[in-house]
Amino acid sequence: MDYKKNPFVLGLCAPAYLLAASVAITNDFLMAVMFILGTLGILAAYVTEFPIFSTLYQNEILHKTAISSLLGMGIGMIIGLALAGNVESEGTAPVSAQGKFFLTWVVMSIPAYPLMTFLVTRVNKRDLEEEQRIRDEKKKARKTKGGGPPIMDREGF
Repeated sequence: MDYKKNPFVLGLCAPAYLLAASVAITNDFLMAVMFILGTLGILAAYVTEFPIFSTLYQNEILHKTAISSLLGMGIGMIIGLALAGNVESEGTAPVSAQGKFFLTWVVMSIPAYPLMTFLVTRVNKRDLEEEQRIRDEKKKARKTKGGGPPIMDREGF
């Protein structure tokens, strides 16, 4: 198997992505919300078939990274911040700022890595070129039909 398609290597994309999420989550609530909205934007680009990377496989891996990272962020924000404590002054906090960052990253990465490896193995089994060919045919068929609801066809009036 090619190391570029190895699920255990590509599974590390989710913890790497979650490093930036840990910075956003532990610093400010607004940064965390912006990061989550950016991740949802990646998912929206995938759903609308807007290519972020040049190849279909890279876009699939980015989509799987966003999905597994959202799961990790959900769990990490609940468990990691609850364990670290949300204390106003840093001097009385039970966990230091570095410990809070590391704890949040670990709690987010634990569910994200196995999910990412599972999703990558599923992507590797698919025939992406055939799926892209079918999508392109459907897109051409929609354009030749004229678009819009069927009642709006000019020949139907």
